[in-house]
Amino acid sequence: MISVYRGSNYFEAQLLANLIEMEGLEVFLHGAALQGGVGELSALDHLSIMVNDADQSKAKDVVIAYERGDFILEDDR
Repeated sequence: MISVYRGSNYFEAQLLANLIEMEGLEVFLHGAALQGGVGELSALDHLSIMVNDADQSKAKDVVIAYERGDFILEDDR
């Protein structure tokens, strides 16, 4: 497995992992169990989204699309 994202925001990492899974890829969120130790651990980059090596390109495309804002929902107000 290879990392396609590193960060420290659990909710963002989980959202990205779900978006990647929606593409039919197997995802492992490495470091999620460390959330309880925040405050005693380094606060930077303790989460990694891991995918199979063969899925790296497709998963990175999802991360890039997310960072570009492609998944932003329009406000219906």
